[in-house]
Amino acid sequence: RLPGPVAVPPPPPPAGTSRVCFAAFTAWLLGNVATVRELREEVLPRLRVVGPVVPLPSGDLLHWTIDDEREHVVLEYLDGEMRLHNNTVGAFTNDPDFTWHLRNLNNFANLSPDWPKGGERITVQSEVGALPHAVGHGFNLLGLPGDASPPSRFVRLFFQRQYAVLRAPPASLNESLSLAIGLLSSVFISQGTVASASPAAGFELTQYSVLKLPAARQFLFRDYASPRWRRVRLGELDFAPRAGASARSLPVGDGTLGVEDVTAKLG
Repeated sequence: RLPGPVAVPPPPPPAGTSRVCFAAFTAWLLGNVATVRELREEVLPRLRVVGPVVPLPSGDLLHWTIDDEREHVVLEYLDGEMRLHNNTVGAFTNDPDFTWHLRNLNNFANLSPDWPKGGERITVQSEVGALPHAVGHGFNLLGLPGDASPPSRFVRLFFQRQYAVLRAPPASLNESLSLAIGLLSSVFISQGTVASASPAAGFELTQYSVLKLPAARQFLFRDYASPRWRRVRLGELDFAPRAGASARSLPVGDGTLGVEDVTAKLG
């Protein structure tokens, strides 16, 4: 979340404070800070993120999730004050503010990782058999919000991840990736499904998805059109600055649907 209008101006920043535009903050952070600990102890006391005094044209405010191999935090502004939160819940979406999302999880304490047995003590016989009882799988998640709003996506990610890790904890990196990919798929937004506040705003969609593996020094990404993931092994790249060197980049999408034609293998 970016600093919005406040009733009382914040105190002047200390000498040597760095002022960084919100639009350049992510790149600045990656280029100047090595760890979350360094960010918390050395950088934040002398950092000011400069943003608009009113919300962006979309109406959204911004906040950032910042991770390394040891810590996971959320940085946001509330009433003009920078706040850093430990992200122990492992979920993150857009507005409202992060602590609102945390408290909202309490509204779904009725969810359970176990088979529903709430009707056992009040069972009655009827012409269709004993009831009430679960008539299929998935009723332990009854009440889990399924819409595309940020609060609902936050809740969905948290409970699905917690239950998956509880019942079938990943035993390898590949199993962890499979779980993460499944969780991201559960909050994927297809173009045209989310209403737009105005024609000029366009439609919200999941333009791309990423998986970050700080300990393994890997970065995985995919675009909207293709389910095929691509991997960058960051440990094998040289990030040392070189005079005259041009920036290196890759397109997020490869222009395909990621579909492999295997007809020839059956011939």
